[in-house]
Amino acid sequence: MRNKQREKGFTLIEMLIVIAVIAVLSGVVLTGTRGFQASARDTRRMGDLRNVQNYLELFYNRCGYYPGSISGTSCETGDPQDWDALTATMESNNFTSNFPNDPVDGRTYYYEAGTDNLDYVIGAELERENSALDDDFNGTAGSLDCSGLFFCIES
Repeated sequence: MRNKQREKGFTLIEMLIVIAVIAVLSGVVLTGTRGFQASARDTRRMGDLRNVQNYLELFYNRCGYYPGSISGTSCETGDPQDWDALTATMESNNFTSNFPNDPVDGRTYYYEAGTDNLDYVIGAELERENSALDDDFNGTAGSLDCSGLFFCIES
């Protein structure tokens, strides 16, 4: 009689079962963390807008108006009615060299100056509807609809 030694190792079936279980668990974890990532980006957006609000107040203290179409003063400004122009204005006036941008490529924050450059609205489009924002500005400011998935700060 021959003495068969059993080889040590895993069978193909055991390997497939382990791979399937790992795939299911990783799928559950990845879908569960997507909401947290979106919430984190929305929190960053709100923090960025609060920082920009501080920069705009510093600009106002130095120049006497918010960035817009007024010229002829010591502050360089074009007509920043969008975020890229506002970024260029703030950086050219040495307020910051790292002006915040939306954390998702292809998305942007919003800026609109009032007609007299004594008020402004900044905003960000959020990824998740958040009832915690209901107490913040909600309605319409300038051309921005600040309800639903939109967060605005008005001067």
